[in-house]
Amino acid sequence: MSGEMWIALVDSADTVGITMTFFVNIILLGLLRTRGKHLGTYKYLMAFFSVFSMFYAIIEFILRPIMHIENATFFLISRKRFDYSTQLGKINSAFYCACFATSFVVSGVHFVYRYFASCKPCRLRFFSMPYILLWPLGCSISVTMWASVSYFLYPDTDYTEEAVTNVLKIHYNWIRKENVSYIAYVYYQYDQYGVRYVYLKNLLGCFVHYYVMTMTFVVMFYCGYSTWKTMRKYKGISDRTRQLQKQLFKALVLQVLELIMLLRELSEFQTLVPSIFMYIPTGVMFIAPFFDVDLNANANFIVFCSFLYPGLDPMILILIIRDFRDTLWKFVRGKQNHVDESRSITRNFSQAIPS
Repeated sequence: MSGEMWIALVDSADTVGITMTFFVNIILLGLLRTRGKHLGTYKYLMAFFSVFSMFYAIIEFILRPIMHIENATFFLISRKRFDYSTQLGKINSAFYCACFATSFVVSGVHFVYRYFASCKPCRLRFFSMPYILLWPLGCSISVTMWASVSYFLYPDTDYTEEAVTNVLKIHYNWIRKENVSYIAYVYYQYDQYGVRYVYLKNLLGCFVHYYVMTMTFVVMFYCGYSTWKTMRKYKGISDRTRQLQKQLFKALVLQVLELIMLLRELSEFQTLVPSIFMYIPTGVMFIAPFFDVDLNANANFIVFCSFLYPGLDPMILILIIRDFRDTLWKFVRGKQNHVDESRSITRNFSQAIPS
C-alpha cells in the first residue's frame, strides 16, 4: 500500500486503540479492585501493567510514530504535534523505544510470577516487600539498555538526514521534514562502486535489541512450559485454585500470543491468535533491513499492531478469568434488564392512559 493509505490506517488505529485501551483497562482496574482479592499480590502486577498500557497509549498518541524500511535502514519517524528541538525529538523517540521494550520485559515478569506461584511457592516472597522493589530496578536495566542504544548508537548524520528527506518526499510528501523527529537504524551502506560498508556500531545496537527480546521470550517459554507441567502433575490443591491457575495461564499464553499449543487445557480454542502484536512485528522490524528487504511504507503494519495491543491485552484477562467475565456479564445483563423493565413500565403506563 502507499504511504498515504498506511498513514490513514495507522491514524485510525491510533484513535481506536487509545479509546479501547482506556475503556478496557479502566474496566480491568475496577474488576481488580472489586473481584481481585483471590489473586493475591498478582493483582498489583496486573494493575501496574494496566496503568502502563494507558500511559503507553498516551505516548503513542502524542508522538504519532510511523515506520519505514528502505535501503538497509529502518526509520522510526515521529510526527510532532507541537514544535520542539531536534534534540528533544531524539529524546522523545528514545523514550518511545523504552516504552516499547517495557512491554516485553513486564510480560516476562508476569510469567515469572505464575511460575513461582505454581512451581516454587516458597519464592513468592520475592514479590513481597522489600524484594518487590528489586523487580522495577531489574526491569529498568533492560529498558534503559534498549533506550540508550536507540539514542546513542544511531546519531543523525548527513546520510540519515538525506535519507529521511528522500523517504518523506517519495512516500509521505505531505509531511514536512521540520515537523518530524527520527531514529535511523542504518545497517550498512553501498558506495558508488557497489562495495558494502557495515555499520558495526549500529549492528551492536540491534544485537542489544535482539538480546532483550530473546531473553524475555526464553523466560516466558521456560516459565510457561514449567507451569503447564506442574499443573498437570500436582493434584493437591482445591478445584477453585486449580481452575484459577489454569485461567491465569491461559490468559498469559494468549497475551503473548504464542505460536505453539503449550497445554492440553487450551483445546477448547481451535487456534491461538498468531503472534502479530509483539515478537513477529518487532522481529521483522529488525531483520528485514539486514537482508536488504525494502518493506517501505508497509513497515507501518508494526505501528498498526502496537496501537491496538494495549487495548487487546487486558481484554484477554477479562474474558479468560471466570470471576471477571461473570461479573462483567452480570453487570451488562443487569443494565439490559433495567432498560427492559423501564420500557415495560413506560409501555404499560402509556396503555393505561385513555386516548
